[in-house]
Amino acid sequence: MPPNKRPRTEPIVRVRTGCYTCRRRKKKCDEVRPSCGGCVRNKLNCEWPVNIPASATRSNSSNTFHQQAVLDQPGSPCTTRTQRGSSGSPSSPSGSVVSPSALSHGFEAAEAFSPPMDEQALLVPMNYSHATPRSSISGPDSPTSMTVGNFMPRSLSMLPGYSPESFQLLSHYLATTADVMANGSTPVNPFLVQIVPLAFSSDLLLQLVLTQSAAHRAFRYRNDSDEVAQSHYTKALQLFRKGVTEFIDGKESNPLMLTVGALVMCFTETAKGDMNGTIFDHLSAANSLLTRLLSLSDAAVPKDLKDFVIEYYTYTAAVSMISIDARVSHQLLLNFDLEQKARQLLQSEYVGNLCGCWLELLLMIPCIFDLGRQWMMLDGQPTMPTADDIAMFGSLQAQIMRWNPFSFVTPEVFLAGRVFQQAMLLYLYTSLGSFSRAEDGMHQGLINTAITEAMSYLNQLSATARINSGLCWPIAVVGSCLYDIEQQEQLRQRLTTMVNTFGLGNMQRTLLLLENMWQMPLDEAGPWNICRAMQQHQIWISFA
Repeated sequence: MPPNKRPRTEPIVRVRTGCYTCRRRKKKCDEVRPSCGGCVRNKLNCEWPVNIPASATRSNSSNTFHQQAVLDQPGSPCTTRTQRGSSGSPSSPSGSVVSPSALSHGFEAAEAFSPPMDEQALLVPMNYSHATPRSSISGPDSPTSMTVGNFMPRSLSMLPGYSPESFQLLSHYLATTADVMANGSTPVNPFLVQIVPLAFSSDLLLQLVLTQSAAHRAFRYRNDSDEVAQSHYTKALQLFRKGVTEFIDGKESNPLMLTVGALVMCFTETAKGDMNGTIFDHLSAANSLLTRLLSLSDAAVPKDLKDFVIEYYTYTAAVSMISIDARVSHQLLLNFDLEQKARQLLQSEYVGNLCGCWLELLLMIPCIFDLGRQWMMLDGQPTMPTADDIAMFGSLQAQIMRWNPFSFVTPEVFLAGRVFQQAMLLYLYTSLGSFSRAEDGMHQGLINTAITEAMSYLNQLSATARINSGLCWPIAVVGSCLYDIEQQEQLRQRLTTMVNTFGLGNMQRTLLLLENMWQMPLDEAGPWNICRAMQQHQIWISFA
């Protein structure tokens, strides 16, 4: 023992009831309230736990128990519960019940609380198969351990086997990515309520969620060389391909995770601003998997989840069809069976966070696409319309014009529905582009009227409203028809504001595409030439 040090005569006493700040710093607390001596001395915010009555933890039945995870944040004591059977094994995703209020609390907490990585604790709905062994339980002084009533719950690893960077990506997903992916048409965000619980029951889906978050974060901060985003994207593709291979080989019979995974990959491309048309590969995979998934019973896949998956695919497939050249392709991304499943949602006046209240309009896109491609030939000579073609055109026009948004939706959803309605009319009218028409004739008058109406509705809608996250398709359709410089500038400013607000790559790519189309002659513009502008400038994007 060095001569200059005196032996300790008293044992070290670690206080287990001190403030949170001292516990996290692993320092002794003198327990003086409201601010202990250590916090005062180090000029720190002294945080104390909220007392929880012991009786609150004694209401569990003999067959079940609730495992609680409490976020270490004063003033926001949020709790999520994962119900287990008597055997103690986690219940299946299809049987889980997730409280929307618990999700919203977790979302608010993740957005407002961002401690250093060594202290970070995220609250999310948990229903997953990875539990921390009892041997890894941290001591009572660990910041992740807390007494609740008379019970000491064991500490769980949120992301076992993942790097600390994954915590940041999960936080970004909960606080930002999931918020901007949904357009806010409903109070419950399915990207939280449906996707997050599934992600914690599947390594594949969790990796895809982290990849989507990494791609969004990288674009939001204009970091094209983000190594984290690139590595997660590569790993996600590897896991997804492995999952598809196992499914084809019969090693995995449940298509749920792969189907949802394919759709998450579609929106990963949306977040990062895909320019290579990769989203269409994911759509093809989702198409073949979705038919199998929808054949499963509601006991295997809850109806709410089925409805969201149907909406997810229908929306993405419908708005992506405009990127296909109708002159050379007979591809329809929305087949008859899937279309019928989507039409069943209409009977319940379905409103979704992707399709808003305009699902009926989206389902008309394949009909218009099929009609228009019959009149567009590679040799430039249009096929004369038959009587059936004329009747179909008139029927589609009447159906679009008599459509009305549901009366119970919010004003923002109502306006967005009207924007979609005018864009649909433009898409229909411009399908006649191969036929001769007078410069100031009735056909051009119909186009001009639809443009004026659409721009009027857009001007009433703030560019920072969440509903804008689903408006790239109508903006692209309307913008492709604009020749007025002032109107072009209005859309340019709107898309720029949207990019800065939401940080989604497809918004920036939409602006890039329109900038190129505005340099084209008017007779070469329009929504049916979007695909040709993409080919000319190598901008293969979807408008999902």
